[in-house]
Formats: sequence, structure tokens, C-alpha cells
Amino acid sequence: MMKRWMWIVFAVIIAVGVGSYSYTRYRLQEESYADEMRTGERALKNHDYSLAETSFTHASRTRASNATAQRYLTQAQTYVDGTQAMNNRKFSAAKQDFTTVKTTKHGSTTLIQQAREQLTLLQKIQDKRKTYQQQYQQALTLNKANEFTDSNVVIATLLKDKTFKQRYYQDIRKNVLTLRKQNNASLKTLTGSVPALPNTAQSIAGTSGAQSSPSQNGQTKQNSQANSSSSSTTASVANGASGTTSPSASSSSNQIQATRAELNEQGVDASQYSDAEIQAIIQRAAAQHLSLAQAVKTMNQSSDQIQATRDELSQAGFDASQYTDAQIEAILQQASSQHMSIAQAAKSLQ
Repeated sequence: MMKRWMWIVFAVIIAVGVGSYSYTRYRLQEESYADEMRTGERALKNHDYSLAETSFTHASRTRASNATAQRYLTQAQTYVDGTQAMNNRKFSAAKQDFTTVKTTKHGSTTLIQQAREQLTLLQKIQDKRKTYQQQYQQALTLNKANEFTDSNVVIATLLKDKTFKQRYYQDIRKNVLTLRKQNNASLKTLTGSVPALPNTAQSIAGTSGAQSSPSQNGQTKQNSQANSSSSSTTASVANGASGTTSPSASSSSNQIQATRAELNEQGVDASQYSDAEIQAIIQRAAAQHLSLAQAVKTMNQSSDQIQATRDELSQAGFDASQYTDAQIEAILQQASSQHMSIAQAAKSLQ
């Protein structure tokens, strides 16, 4: 009888011990699971997705029957895949991954919010890429029309955009840099040097270049080239010669100094020209795809022609002093295009 009671007591002790052990183990597992989940959530908020994946993996192994940890782990892995896809410019795959994360039922609210933000960023990137690609196509169209300087103006605007340096646009940027290299090589072959780009042209390209279509821009540039000796162009040259500069033709003092230095290197005494005349030289070089030295030469020839025209007008009975240099150039253009004498051209423009 005594032995029977001893066995009963012994069995009870064992049962209590096993139960206590099981409960303790269960409690430790629950604490471990909760700790891993909290660590994973903190890691997500800190954008430490490697730690988050590790924590959720441990949590899923601790409580295999609980689907939450596995769901968070899958979400985190999909989010990382989307980020990598976007960095590699695989935007369709990135959009699909972020959409999957955002629409996960009972998923991590942190990841859902971050996925929404990434989808918004992705849309902005795609819009930017569309704009940059249009500007590149505009520059390419100008290149094919042999408008190399104008193509470089569009390219310069692109390269000044700090956003354009981001990894999402590197493929377009590579094409742009290659096109600029081609433009410069063509200009050097044609003129012996690469003409300076005036600040005016860069400002115009920055405000309107991205909005105009390549075909419209190319036509405008061709018309401008065809009328390079028109009164608007000569007016700016005349302003430069007389010491006045319109706001749209202004150049920075640094650019003027650089132009003077380049002229001296090319054998031209730049000290004989005023700042306004240097600005006019820059404009002529850009408009007519000339080197700076060639622009100076053509301007000198233009000055001699203007003086000869004044003399001819005086001989024909006109008061030549009443005409500005720009008006004299307009008379010359009218006489040439309409096959008139200088006197007839002057009368027709009165």
C-alpha cells in the first residue's frame, strides 16, 4: 500500500515538473517571438531591411503556426526587391513589387506606408525621365540638322539639372554626353574650335526648351540661322558696338573675361573691345557656329561695310548720320534681297 502511494506522489511530481517546463518553454517562446517582431518593426522604421528580414525569419521559426511573421517577412523581401528593381531602372517590376507590398492584407503598416511613398517617387521619376528624354530627342534632332551649337545649348541645360545626375537617369545622361562629344567634334572640324555658349541661349533653353517639340524647335533654329544677318541680330551687334546691352544679351563678367583670354590665345587683341562688344562677339559665334576669332573677323568686315554704306548714302544725298548701325544693316539686307540700290533700299524703309 505504501509503495502505491509513493508511485502516485512520484507521478504527480513528474507531471508538475513537465507541466512547469512546458509552460516555461512556451512563455520563453512567446517572449522571443514578441522581441523578434518588435526588433523587425523597429528595423523597418529605420530602413534596415536586412535586420528586419532576419528578425521576422527568427520569429516565424519560433512560432511556426503563426502566419503574421511569415507575412511580414514576405512583405519585407518584396519591398527590397522593388527597391533594387527601381535602382536598376526596372520600373515596371518595381511598381509591381511596391503595389504587392501596399495591398498585402494584415501586413506591416510601416511597409505599406513606405510602399506608398515609393510608388509616388516612382511616378515622379518616370515623369522626369519622359521630360529628359524629350530634351535629349530635341538635342538629337538639332544634331541631325547640323545645328551643333544649338544642340549643345539644350544639352547644357540638361547637364545643369542636379536631379539629372541621379542613378535613375544614368542611361539618358550617357546618351546626352555622347551626343555632346559628337557635337563638339563636328564643330571643331567645321570651325577649328568649339564656340562659346552665351548665357542667353542657356536661359532660353532652360525656360522653354523642354516645352517645345523637337520639330518646332528645329524649325525655329533653322529659320534663325537662315536669317542670321537680319535686323534683330544686327541690332544686338550694333548695341554692343555702341556700348549698350539689352537684358536678353547680357553675359556674366566671368564669361567676358574667359572670352577675352581665348581671343588673346587666338592672336586677337581683346583689349581693343568693350565688354558690350565682347558680348556681341559671343552672340555672333553662337548664332553662326563660328570660333571667337572668326566672329571677330566677320564683325570687323561688317563694320567696314557699314561705313562704306554710310558714304554711299551721303553721296546719294541722304543724311547718313541719322541712321544707326542696325538700320544701316537693315538697308544692306533690303538692297541684297530685293536687288535694289542702297538709295532705293533706304527709301523703301523710310
